[in-house]
Amino acid sequence: MPHWPSLSPVRGKEAILHKIVFELRYRYGMTYLDRCGRTVNAILKDYPEWTLLSDHPNPQSAPLVSFANSCQFHFSGRKLDLALERPLGEDPLGPDDVEQFARQTEDVSAVVLDQLGLQEFSRIGFRAWFLFPAATQQESEQWLRGLECFSVSGAIATSWGGQIEAASVAVVLASDDRKYRIAFSGVERQAQLRIGEEILNVRPRDLPEKQRQFLLEQQRVKARMHRSPEHAAMIDVDAYAEEPAVVEPYRFVESSYADIVNNLGRILAKKP
Repeated sequence: MPHWPSLSPVRGKEAILHKIVFELRYRYGMTYLDRCGRTVNAILKDYPEWTLLSDHPNPQSAPLVSFANSCQFHFSGRKLDLALERPLGEDPLGPDDVEQFARQTEDVSAVVLDQLGLQEFSRIGFRAWFLFPAATQQESEQWLRGLECFSVSGAIATSWGGQIEAASVAVVLASDDRKYRIAFSGVERQAQLRIGEEILNVRPRDLPEKQRQFLLEQQRVKARMHRSPEHAAMIDVDAYAEEPAVVEPYRFVESSYADIVNNLGRILAKKP
């Protein structure tokens, strides 16, 4: 059975799954130049939740966006990727969102691989960004160092005659079948619109019947105003495999997500 855990609060802060990305890099994909339109048509026909993000697609750029969850999809002669982001101020992504995202990666990847005749792959990856809200940048930095997942020598501050104000670190770990790059940092950013203005401007009457139904069913598809900047501690984990012999997007997302959440949970649950 699929395993879609969630990360528990850590040291008094909610773990917000803010963004997830899937990427598949391939070789000999220049058939894209001849079959971009055919591939897009196949996706739109088989999976009506998708629509063009731009009114002016071309062989260099034909991104799609999902009416179901605002996931964005891009592909080219070198790679394909899907990204799902939840703006600050809205409910964070949950296990159900990740499971739906995994199904989307499986669906559109299958179409692209079939249409472009892809058989050789250089990298498959799944990346997740977790935010832990903080009132100030200083609070986020102190919280991160309090996890004791990394340390910075005081000699650095002493040598410069100052004090450490911010620090970030990244480490790469290798397991049996993939690698994990884990990065810790403090961030400051602004919340973004729930979805791009392109999809907000789509007129239902201009869409095929099935896609029109998807759009009308999405009560949450509303314009969001930019909110004030927010601070957070961020843990960014990138799970990837180089030269994969087998490409199974759903399974890769599922297993990577479970490993990330479970392993982070064990590490962060340790008392400083």
